[in-house]
Amino acid sequence: MYGSIWNKCDTDNYCLSGVGEVYVVSHKIRHVFVTLCLLSNFPVFSENTETSVLVNTPSGRVVGYRETHNHAHEIIRFIGVPYAKAPVNDLRFEKPKPIGKWNNTQGIPQDHGPGCPQVDRGYIGTYVTEYSEDCLHLNIYVPGREIRPEGSLSVMVWIHGVDFSMGSSSEYFPHTIVAHGDVIVITFNYRLALFGFLNLNNSEVNQNLGLWDQLMALQWIHDNIAAFGGNPESVTIFGHSSGAVCAHLLSLMPRNKGLFHKVIAMSGVVSRNSLVKSENARLVRLLLSEKTNCSQLSPTSEFVNCLKSVPARDLLEAVSEHVYPLKDNITTDLFFGPSIDNELIKKDPYQYLYDFDCRESQFFRSLDFVAGTTDVEGSLLYRKIMDSRKMELFSDYESKFNFSVDSELPYRVLKESVVPGVIESLYGNRPILSHRVAGFYHTHRGDLDQSNKAVKMYGEATVVTPTISALVAHSRNNSRAKTYQYLVTLVSPLPAGPPPPPWFGGCGHEDELYLLFRLMATPINLQMQDFHLDLSMKIVRYWTNFAKTSDPSDEKTEITWPVYDEGKRRYIILDYPIIVHSDLSPEEVAIFQPELSNFVRNGTLDVHDEL
Repeated sequence: MYGSIWNKCDTDNYCLSGVGEVYVVSHKIRHVFVTLCLLSNFPVFSENTETSVLVNTPSGRVVGYRETHNHAHEIIRFIGVPYAKAPVNDLRFEKPKPIGKWNNTQGIPQDHGPGCPQVDRGYIGTYVTEYSEDCLHLNIYVPGREIRPEGSLSVMVWIHGVDFSMGSSSEYFPHTIVAHGDVIVITFNYRLALFGFLNLNNSEVNQNLGLWDQLMALQWIHDNIAAFGGNPESVTIFGHSSGAVCAHLLSLMPRNKGLFHKVIAMSGVVSRNSLVKSENARLVRLLLSEKTNCSQLSPTSEFVNCLKSVPARDLLEAVSEHVYPLKDNITTDLFFGPSIDNELIKKDPYQYLYDFDCRESQFFRSLDFVAGTTDVEGSLLYRKIMDSRKMELFSDYESKFNFSVDSELPYRVLKESVVPGVIESLYGNRPILSHRVAGFYHTHRGDLDQSNKAVKMYGEATVVTPTISALVAHSRNNSRAKTYQYLVTLVSPLPAGPPPPPWFGGCGHEDELYLLFRLMATPINLQMQDFHLDLSMKIVRYWTNFAKTSDPSDEKTEITWPVYDEGKRRYIILDYPIIVHSDLSPEEVAIFQPELSNFVRNGTLDVHDEL
């Protein structure tokens, strides 16, 4: 557990007597304090440029540090605050345990802490990646120089993404949102990959631990955020990619009523492929057995107890190089992620969306909901191919199909591999449907256009059309809550992932995040021009207005963001300039979302003979 030195040198003058009371320790007093600590051989963090803020919460004391954003806006950051007991030793692979009340003052002076164990993505730059199993911490960012009265500020809770297997809370600095939106933003870690989503197809073993972590974090926030000036009755969860899938999943769990009130799902929702398939779970267990001394033939409880004794790095290496290789077909299957556990997830959550009588759907439809995508979410396709190269000039996949994604993504690869793999992931083996989908995305206008058609297909099948289906499910005959859709089309000055191929065009997956956050591992903010900054401010205003009032628009937004409904299907395009449009991708929706097969207004597409 993170700790600080305050508990070792506190005096009665700085003891906190009431929940929500705040004490500021000046530079001069802290100088004396540090001197005393040095004389007493206590460890000291050097903080010469900031003033510390102490807050008393129901869980105990937390120390934060003031800093200035863009030389103008002060915020207070509280980093490394535990929300659950460290999931180490016997608590590995167990549900999170409540942190209870601590005696030591929590919080660290650094601007970020370690993430949960994962495969290092090899970031280049000033960001030093650190990982620890003791990672169930959150970061709280509060606007202003002083903590405001309880309940003053709306709260936005960020759920990071990256395949349920990578990422951390500290990769995203929300200073722009906090300073210009006047809201509290909280980021937090949750267990990832096999530590958070190990599925052994056995009811004796806890599953969905990463989701249980998220529930624990939200409960801690609900119980403690008032001490930071936050309003526990005005909480918005928002996430990206797999983090957005988590946010949507949480909104389909009635047990969460009261923990949050609005949802923003960015480039991810519950879909046909949100759960880990049993055969993939079996592969993970087999790999763990082969690469460790833990026999899969043992009773499941003994197998898990054995895994608890294996070093975290060894567990990650046991599966990292074997689970993710490209096969003959590119699929969208998960190896780590949510799974049916008959407790938190009792059946495929996708089935709840249009069952308006079930409690899950009713809870979702009681929450105000924003969802959207970029225009080329399928950048994930070329990134998947490039990532498989592993320092080689070409991947085995490219060699097999005799092409280089740097030059093109030819139609034969789309037809023979990409479409069949995606369709099988979503619907099972459907060769006739695969043939028709491939024909829909075929073009005779050259290699460049065909390559972009291929990535369009991947993104529309896996992200865009599931998002529209979720929007329809939320808005249909719903007078209880508001629904909004957006589309980001502004091309990023530094696209996410490996450098895109020369033929690629558009705003790819993750390419909008720099408009909300300063991304720790990417120097993208240094390449932003005035129009990027202008759009960033407008998006921050839309997002924070929604968090505060359920309406993204106000008298200062130049374009009013219309409510989404199934009839008009209006959405906002976030580009320079911002415009309102309607009816995004109706033919694609009709193809990939059978429940919306009549989505095309003038005519129908005959693509579902086998479904």
